[in-house]
Amino acid sequence: MLGFCFEESEMILVIDNFSNGFLGEYLVNLKDKRVLTWENRLKICIDVAHALRYIHYEMEDQKMIINHDIYRYNIGLDENFEAKIVNFWWSVFLPPNQEDEALYLNNGICRLCYIDPEYEKTHKLKKESDVYGFGVVLFEILCGKLADDPIYLKESDIGLAHVARRSFSTRSLEEMIDPVIKEEIGENKFVLNRGPNKDSLHTFITIAHQCVAETQDQRPTMKIIVKELEKALFFQNNNKDNPKMSLEEIKRVTQNFHDDNFIGGGGFGKVYKGNLHDGDGIKTIVAKRLDTRFGQGEQQFFSELQILLEYNHENVVRLVGYCDETDEKVLIYEYLSKGSLDRYLNDTSLTWVKRLNICIDIARALDFLHEGVGKQAKVIHRDIKTENILLNNDWKAKLADFGLSLICSINQETDYIIDHACGTRGYVDPLYRQSGFLTIESDIYSFGIVLFEILCGRSTFAIHKHEGHYLPDFIKNNFEEGKHAEVVFEQIREQIVPQSLTTFQEIAYQCLHLEREKRPTTKKVLVELQKALEFQLNSEVSIIETQVVELSSELNDINMTGKSENSEIRNKEKMLLDQTDDQAESDCRK
Repeated sequence: MLGFCFEESEMILVIDNFSNGFLGEYLVNLKDKRVLTWENRLKICIDVAHALRYIHYEMEDQKMIINHDIYRYNIGLDENFEAKIVNFWWSVFLPPNQEDEALYLNNGICRLCYIDPEYEKTHKLKKESDVYGFGVVLFEILCGKLADDPIYLKESDIGLAHVARRSFSTRSLEEMIDPVIKEEIGENKFVLNRGPNKDSLHTFITIAHQCVAETQDQRPTMKIIVKELEKALFFQNNNKDNPKMSLEEIKRVTQNFHDDNFIGGGGFGKVYKGNLHDGDGIKTIVAKRLDTRFGQGEQQFFSELQILLEYNHENVVRLVGYCDETDEKVLIYEYLSKGSLDRYLNDTSLTWVKRLNICIDIARALDFLHEGVGKQAKVIHRDIKTENILLNNDWKAKLADFGLSLICSINQETDYIIDHACGTRGYVDPLYRQSGFLTIESDIYSFGIVLFEILCGRSTFAIHKHEGHYLPDFIKNNFEEGKHAEVVFEQIREQIVPQSLTTFQEIAYQCLHLEREKRPTTKKVLVELQKALEFQLNSEVSIIETQVVELSSELNDINMTGKSENSEIRNKEKMLLDQTDDQAESDCRK
């Protein structure tokens, strides 16, 4: 309080100006809610907890105040988002040294969702009544919804507290968490927030649940609550899983982004190779440095960062670390020695079996992202192309470059996002380009183009250059004329058995269907690709086994005097048996 006036009929209190308004305002507006990162929410809770601890235990002369109206709009936020309790209209002083530390009141406020249920029944007002109201606020902050939201009132007339207690007992409370916690939006830019880590979240939920216990003697004191909330903040700020790296460290790894370490670039910025000390050894990494000169790319940086932090899969490129300091934003990835797939489309060493395995690897990555396995959201990549498929030394493929990707809720009622169409020309779903309606089937279309590029040994750009149109029209024209075999890369055409080729072409062609509803799911694509590989491997093994039988028969017919010829045939037989073993190992990879 800055001052007051009590003259004649005028009674005025002068208090601080809360330039950031009141907590309740941030729980009803999605745009404002995004300002409240998980760390900010914890700090607000701690500020209010400190204030309650003070009026309950730390005032001079053993005085004690029961606020009696802990409520979302009675918490003000100053210019630094520091929180203060602003309304003491219904507050009461408890006389010092009162034995039961309670008052019996018949009058009071009517905020049903915040009222201590024991006080409502007995009119016994205690410090624990404030604790209950504060517990409701904690759950509002956690869930991003008001305590009296209709979704909660449908289940109980006391709203959020009842639903939270029920969800805690059924271990489903995490489903209620505000999805916005996993992102921050600052002024005109996206800012990373990974949301609560496991220990931070568990500590917060546990203490919040104790606060809304139905009886006063089951609730913790504000002293305990302060300690637990500070512990939750400590866990959050000391998240061992956070791979943030200093700019100084990244400069050391890349030799200050030396030109000798430059390996590529694009609209995002430049890419450098470097050597990172990892335990007792050194591992090669790739550093993608955002070009911040034109103020672009920050949204893509944080989108990719969030996805790679949250979605880990053997066929998704692994994030090693990141830097977000001043004007520098850098992503650090694992190094995949063979680079991008587009460089190998017409490489004769890339056999049909290797090509199938690459297709299967990417299908697995997309299936994981589209299904949102173990997550509350699915990922639409939005830029599937051979340039964004990276290969390690064993030809294992990983999907990369999530700068244009979008995260959308698995449970949302609609299965599309209205968005300005973007991606790479020649790969973009035509329906998405025309309408702006983005779905996971848009990824399927792009993946279909990649499948045919791998089969044809040519990129969609190369086909456009020589044929005058991109790959989809090229494939359609050839298929309508019955020239299915002519689209196959000539150098691998003789390797492919008919059943494998037919299975592959049919599923790839379905991916390019103009009607989204008729495109297959990634799971269906994965199954069919695995069938195509199985047909190919079974046929190759069968051919080799037949050759071994023929050679063995030939050996039996040879006269012992043909010693040198006998030796030559046995060597050939051994070579064929070794090939059979290699095929068996390849089969296991499926």
